[in-house]
Amino acid sequence: MSQSKTALVTGGTRGIGYGIAEELASVGYDLIPGYKQNQDRAQEAKAHLEGTYKVQVFLVKGEVGEEATVDAFFSCLDESFGGKLTALVHNAGAYWQNRAHNKPDASGSWFQGWEAYDFFQGLYPKCFIRLVEKAVTRMEDERGYIVAVSSPGCNNSRGPNLAYITPGTGKASVEYLVRHYAKQLAPRRITCNVIIPGFTKTEAWDPVVEELGAEQVDAYIGSCGMKRWASPREVGGVVAFLCSEKAAFITGASLPVDGGIHLK
Repeated sequence: MSQSKTALVTGGTRGIGYGIAEELASVGYDLIPGYKQNQDRAQEAKAHLEGTYKVQVFLVKGEVGEEATVDAFFSCLDESFGGKLTALVHNAGAYWQNRAHNKPDASGSWFQGWEAYDFFQGLYPKCFIRLVEKAVTRMEDERGYIVAVSSPGCNNSRGPNLAYITPGTGKASVEYLVRHYAKQLAPRRITCNVIIPGFTKTEAWDPVVEELGAEQVDAYIGSCGMKRWASPREVGGVVAFLCSEKAAFITGASLPVDGGIHLK
């Protein structure tokens, strides 16, 4: 059995994804983080991870909802790490047309339209299937970990967010797929779980803050659960645990990492 550890992290150079990458690097994982377009930030992340944790980091650029980008991840893995993968983390997320969706249309519908729907289906469940189907052929039995990142309100642990219907249907599908793959892969003792972060202080919140104002957003977060933001590394620490031997008997779980927001 291999002693080295390699993780593929979609959206791994900023926000929650970078917190995940840092926590994995801190426990010895070499990394393949993905990013969409901010090359300067990606290079900064690579330099910090390699310099601080003495691990190998290879970046993959591209829209993760496109099949070619998934293929690029695994070409990089095959070329750089001999095709050996220990952990897969599908974290990448995005806003449709880079804007938060905070208003229904004139008829009262929150649905963003079929073009947006197809975008989120590609980004979340379709991408997850592509990633997992390739990943499991490169994982050793008893030494493979798969983690997806969902959002509050995408299962029955919390009421739905009306504004989140279009991306939420994609995340909900991923949560079902996690249970499916957990069952399928259990005989190989490869785990598959999903985490559900709450309010995490990242730049992904910038469009919401711009739309609603920082005071309104902070007031809302101050009324929920532990009444504070999470840090990306708090979320990343949970992922690193799930990608370790200590979590080898946990599979098919949907784990809130939200300071109690799901109890509201």
